[in-house]
Amino acid sequence: MMGENLITALEITVVGMGLVFGAIALLWGVMSLLVRATADRPESAPEAPHPADDVLERQKRAAAVAVAVALMREQQAQPHEFPVPPTPIVSAWQAVMRARLLQQKGPRQDPRR
Repeated sequence: MMGENLITALEITVVGMGLVFGAIALLWGVMSLLVRATADRPESAPEAPHPADDVLERQKRAAAVAVAVALMREQQAQPHEFPVPPTPIVSAWQAVMRARLLQQKGPRQDPRR
């Protein structure tokens, strides 16, 4: 009796696991087909660049680098001024409470004296 129940439970387990892994494999196949179907394909092979175009491209890059270096040197030559931080805004309540604390404790004394 108990052996039959155990065999039935194992059969149900195997069938269930088979369905789960089968569904995973099916989804994997559908996803790979969709990726292949929607992938962008190049229209044609790109042409090899002409040697003169390569030289012209290098000259353009060299000019761009020279301009960038010149701008950087010019910017470093000028002294940099840091912006003045904004003054703290103190509400009336904060001002009154700070004044009260100063009156209670007295003015701060220099510890170096």
